[in-house]
Amino acid sequence: KKQAAFGSVGRRIPYRILHVINQDGESLGNMHRAEALRLMDQHDLKLVLLRENAEPPVYRLMTGQQIHEEQLKRAEKKKASPKPGMVQKELSFSSAIAKNDLETKMKQIAQWIEKKYHVKVTIRQAKDSNTDMFMLFDQILETVSEKATYLSKPKVTREGVSSCILRHMSDKELKAYQKMENQKSSTVRKDENEDLKSSELHQ
Repeated sequence: KKQAAFGSVGRRIPYRILHVINQDGESLGNMHRAEALRLMDQHDLKLVLLRENAEPPVYRLMTGQQIHEEQLKRAEKKKASPKPGMVQKELSFSSAIAKNDLETKMKQIAQWIEKKYHVKVTIRQAKDSNTDMFMLFDQILETVSEKATYLSKPKVTREGVSSCILRHMSDKELKAYQKMENQKSSTVRKDENEDLKSSELHQ
């Protein structure tokens, strides 16, 4: 059975008795559908179905903003979970990793990206290290930037631990990236020529 999209159910409630949770996440206990709708109208909230298989089904009163945030969270989670048939590799290390070890890990990431795998990179903040973990992620992306991009940008998953997911760029993205790089290098060459010209003038 296809799961309905997360959101307000309006007044379409097929059940007579519901278990209702308020917008602060506290249980209001079981109540008649009419009572739940009265609460919804009274506080200008929306009813969202949380668990249909529970006995009685669980509904939550939420504000439009709460629903929107939850939808974003779910979309992000769905995006970050690998597609069926997609191989996701994982690497994790400490922010105090030695330079040569980091280089080895980067080589491994590059090989996986080459095979079009998704690569989840998790970095743990070392106790006495004040390395900026986000800078480390950018450094890793920099080494595979001709081929890879973020599927899910670096974020703190729990205290002291951050992760991101890298994926191989699509052909369209690769073309756009190469075009941008070519423009950059021609600008640099132009600047160098300008410098040469101006130094010749001054001689």
